[in-house]
Amino acid sequence: MVTLAQLRCFIAVVEEMNYRRAAERLNMTQPPLTRQIQALEHAVGAALFDRSARAIKLTPAGAAFARSARRIVAQTGDAVLDARRIAAGDSGSLTIAFTAASSYVFLPRFVTLLRREMPEVSLTLREMTSSQQLHALRDEQIDMGLSRPPIIHPGVASMRVFREPLCAVVPIAHRLAGRESIILQDLAGESFITFPPVEGVYLHRLITGVLHAKGVLVAETQHVTQTHSILALVGAGLGVALVPQSAQRVRFPDVAFIEVTTMDDVYAELLLAWRTQTDNPACATAVEHVTRALADPSWLA
Repeated sequence: MVTLAQLRCFIAVVEEMNYRRAAERLNMTQPPLTRQIQALEHAVGAALFDRSARAIKLTPAGAAFARSARRIVAQTGDAVLDARRIAAGDSGSLTIAFTAASSYVFLPRFVTLLRREMPEVSLTLREMTSSQQLHALRDEQIDMGLSRPPIIHPGVASMRVFREPLCAVVPIAHRLAGRESIILQDLAGESFITFPPVEGVYLHRLITGVLHAKGVLVAETQHVTQTHSILALVGAGLGVALVPQSAQRVRFPDVAFIEVTTMDDVYAELLLAWRTQTDNPACATAVEHVTRALADPSWLA
């Protein structure tokens, strides 16, 4: 059987064309080196060096074997490095799910961070609702998810990575459109567009909860799953809405965003979730990087 040690000895002799220098290069004496070459030739079943020549000379079989030997040793070295990078979480792949709204602010910063700190890790991004992400994590279809709370599931850990206030959005021709700020009661009696109670349960509960807490009664309510769809319906004049502040990054010319001053204690939160028992070391490395980044207040500014 051919061993890596034999291949390394053979390559050293080929490159030095001198047994003594090859032995010195390998930090060994010449007799063990000679025995390694002899054992290699026995395993190969062919002479690799022409011993009838006065100087060291490869046989045709030896010349062909040298090309393969170099490739095998190089590939073995690459395999070792790849394994070490993957074990350390510096290489491999990550599949990350995200909610549509998380793509406005946090997701771009997160992806930029991972590309900078983990350049050897390939990223696959998949848009999913929060409930879909939880099932995908459980079924090991994704490694991490950017999801809305709460996340209470055995084997799934999470951390808050972003929070933002809600703001009002009204049609550009609405009576409130020119205001810099309003109170929540200014929306009383309006037709309301908001997130559905199942697909968008977190934001639905957050928004309906604050309306109830402030005693604000609205007229008819329509439910739409995605934030950009809510903005489109508001722009069409079908009602008003409360949305996470980051929605302002979606440019809709027919809507106006307005600060709501009576909701200082209301925030929409975003969580990063991952399996606690995962065989992907890149996941833990990504969590470490985002934890360090979040310690810098300017990172998401």
